[in-house]
Amino acid sequence: MLSEQAINKIRALQARYPVMRSALGPALYVAQHEVGWLPPAAIAAVAELFGLDQAEVAEFASFYHMYNIYREPGQYTIELCDNVPCMLRGSARLGDMLKERLGIGFGETTADGKFTLGRVECLGSCASAPMFMCTEKYTGRLRYFEELDTPEKLDEALALIASGHGFDTTERWPLGPHRHGGRPDTNFLLGRVDKADSHRIDTYLADGGYETARAILSGGKTPAEVVDEMKNANVRGRGGAGFSAGVKWGFIPAGVYPRYLVVNADESEPGTFKDRMIMEYDPHQLIEGIILTTYAIEAEQAFIYVRGEYYFAVQRLEGAIAEAEARGFLGDNIFGSGKKLRIVVHRGAGAYECGEETAQLSSLEGYRGQPRLKPPFPAVAGLYGKPTIVNNVETISNVPHVIRHGADWYKQWGTPQSTGFRIFCLSGQVQKPGLYELPHGVTLRELIYDWGGGLTEEAGGLKAIVPGGLSMQLLDESQLDVAMDFDSVQKAGSSLGAAAVIVIGKNQSMVEVARRTVAFYREESCGKCTPCREGTGWLEKILDRVEAGEGRVDDIALMLYIADMVAGKSFCPFSFAAVWGLQSNLAKFRPEFEAVIRDAAEQSVIPVRPIYRPDAGRPSGVTEPSLPLEEKFNAPAVKR
Repeated sequence: MLSEQAINKIRALQARYPVMRSALGPALYVAQHEVGWLPPAAIAAVAELFGLDQAEVAEFASFYHMYNIYREPGQYTIELCDNVPCMLRGSARLGDMLKERLGIGFGETTADGKFTLGRVECLGSCASAPMFMCTEKYTGRLRYFEELDTPEKLDEALALIASGHGFDTTERWPLGPHRHGGRPDTNFLLGRVDKADSHRIDTYLADGGYETARAILSGGKTPAEVVDEMKNANVRGRGGAGFSAGVKWGFIPAGVYPRYLVVNADESEPGTFKDRMIMEYDPHQLIEGIILTTYAIEAEQAFIYVRGEYYFAVQRLEGAIAEAEARGFLGDNIFGSGKKLRIVVHRGAGAYECGEETAQLSSLEGYRGQPRLKPPFPAVAGLYGKPTIVNNVETISNVPHVIRHGADWYKQWGTPQSTGFRIFCLSGQVQKPGLYELPHGVTLRELIYDWGGGLTEEAGGLKAIVPGGLSMQLLDESQLDVAMDFDSVQKAGSSLGAAAVIVIGKNQSMVEVARRTVAFYREESCGKCTPCREGTGWLEKILDRVEAGEGRVDDIALMLYIADMVAGKSFCPFSFAAVWGLQSNLAKFRPEFEAVIRDAAEQSVIPVRPIYRPDAGRPSGVTEPSLPLEEKFNAPAVKR
């Protein structure tokens, strides 16, 4: 089933990792590119190379949506992004145009086998919505086609793909970085991306790149001093949790080796697209940050776990690593210091849950991306059971700037608890969606109106704002003066998260927003825990019914009850993420849901079985008394 060339590629991949099984995901890509998909014979061939049972490899592959194990796709697979940021910019219309142009529906392939049409979750291209990604069958090359908001643009994109030249480059279409901006005094992380060949090592060196890493590794600071500088700067994690990077580094137990750094580049939170810009247009900035971080934690190997859809970013990273190795900045004797460092770029295969650090480690080890019990935390027992630091791309990219200029320099911006600057992702119904590098503490009003140009005409004014990525609680138009720092957003009832701001206009149905949000978390549940796996599906079915005009009088109470049974009831924080959006939506916009239900042509109440809960004050065998439906669902739950 596999050629000798493919087998040799897989053997080379296995040699890159301390444990061979970590290469299982990349090996499946090799097999898929050669065969065109992953039929049982291809799965068996890969299993044999790893000494695994065929069923075990199939179980792994079935977890990730970028492996085609169920049917052979067409020569080109077009997958439309219709998550909330794209939905707000017209993805439904783009989907209709695609179906009309190709003459097929979603999940179908054209009669000539040329095109397969599908849907996909957020692709991290929210500023250029609506868009789709297209994958070439036998090479696995992937390209984004963006800002397809007119029939002419769509026709041009499809003609380019059909011509066979759509993948002469895998850079995004249209070429170049997205719109971005920010204050000149805080334009560091994105400061180089508009320069010609910004991804090449020569331009990075010309701008002073790698000088800080060279100086530190040549004796400028001890590892402990680098850790202390990061602690003093209070650089908080940019992946969502906001935990101090320096403090996390200090958790590694003394005397335990080897140690690993894992850079979390699985940027899958809808509304977030900042890390991709750094990887594609300034990868050497990230590499220098990795060099300094591994020096600080005394690690000799780092992994960059990149979400599978970021094919172009993977190419740019691998090219930059090769350049750095050729200059002696990576390898066995970096900068002549005697220090060793090897970086492996590991491409995921499409699973939102792998953004959670322990799920990511499971995936990196060659297993399904499901979370692990904490403690122990990764800093104590992470990858391969060894001390491991997991930090986000933006977090690591801050390190060269902080170490070069010092903690006091960094703390001149932001607030005492949210120091420094941040890349804010702005998407949705605004005039100028994009990336804005600004100090912590900028208000939502300034971000949306001064930088984003205000709302589009179609929006009809402002209705709601997601401040930190789709999983975070909604804010409304009365909260425009909330400062965008960790503490202020929390006091407002939400979370800064990944600083991904999605703007929703008054003409948008909040029922549709709720349904599409819950659908995402239903689709992306890892399946480990019943509350997430089943509860999100129930919520989506109810919202489907409400949106279709078949809502029932008890649906709001029922959704609130189910959401409460999901939130915090699973193994990892996914359960909160899955329902926070819905809960806040219902809290702020309940009259809109009630109006949709009230205006339904027919209303019905589903029979609900009595709810039985253990109660210390109730004799054994006595059940909860019957209650009217509304009273039953609004009654406080008895604590177990």
